[in-house]
Amino acid sequence: MNFVRTGPRYLFFQVKNIDLFYQNISKNSEVKSMDFTTAIRLAAEESLLLFLTESEVDSFQAKDAQLILNISLTATAFLALVLNDHKLNDLIIKITAGPGQLVMRIPENGESVIAEIKKNYQAAEITLLSAIKQGDANSTIISFTEEPIKSRISSLKGVKNSILIKKEAQLVFEELRRDAIRYITHGLSSQQWSELKINIYDSDELYELEYQRLITILSDLEAGIILGESWTKDHAFALFSITAYQIRLFTFLSPLTIKKILFTLEYNLAGERLVDYDLFNKNTKINWSELIPDHNKYERAALARKFREEVMQKVSLEAKEKYQKLEDEISQKSL
Repeated sequence: MNFVRTGPRYLFFQVKNIDLFYQNISKNSEVKSMDFTTAIRLAAEESLLLFLTESEVDSFQAKDAQLILNISLTATAFLALVLNDHKLNDLIIKITAGPGQLVMRIPENGESVIAEIKKNYQAAEITLLSAIKQGDANSTIISFTEEPIKSRISSLKGVKNSILIKKEAQLVFEELRRDAIRYITHGLSSQQWSELKINIYDSDELYELEYQRLITILSDLEAGIILGESWTKDHAFALFSITAYQIRLFTFLSPLTIKKILFTLEYNLAGERLVDYDLFNKNTKINWSELIPDHNKYERAALARKFREEVMQKVSLEAKEKYQKLEDEISQKSL
């Protein structure tokens, strides 16, 4: 599971002619001009937000920018490009580095995690725009999200709160990587993670495909850490046992959140039930009826379809495509 990742870099350029600088830079790299809100929403890890002005200002801030560019290059690669191009180099008056950007995943209702990090770093909670305005090269913005941050940050649109720390980003990144689990554990309401057991039952004995289908989604959602796997016997009735493949999952997500994912995956897109994924917390089975909202009556397949839309919104396109291929193969072999 990833709990901390880097975000985009921020650079401030004072130039002689913005239009000419933009024309020249567009010839050498992929550049998009946009407003601040859009730039933040689309900014990816290792991308660069460049703030441009022609005005002479003592302290160039985001609010002074006459043009904002989203550049699909790292800050180092972009600076090398500018320094090696005399047309661009001649247009530059001054370069100022902005603060570093980190994104940290926290549990739902994880305000206590933010509070402890604020206290430890003597930081202030602040909007992202204000943090970019006030920060410099020796400071770090940490933005918090409850969403999975996967292998890289594709956007900052999901962040909720931000804090500004007067410390260089690489140092903060190393410290948070080391201490993230401690912060998260301290912030959990029960101050403990859950070790859950998932039993896979498949009358068609397509266990490997059902396992791959499940793991594709759990991994993409960063739902937890797999501690072990094994075959097991479920003694559902006296003198009668059922073979199941069991996965032990270590997670800070609630058992009901995991159950919603499992329940969704029991059915294919056509509403046909392909598999049973039973969930146990401390040897107590979590029943699907516990997921029913407002105690209304729901048919199983209809509820699974409703949850499928919610779950799949959080899944990456690559994982969706892999999952759908596995689901189609299972549906064909189950006929």
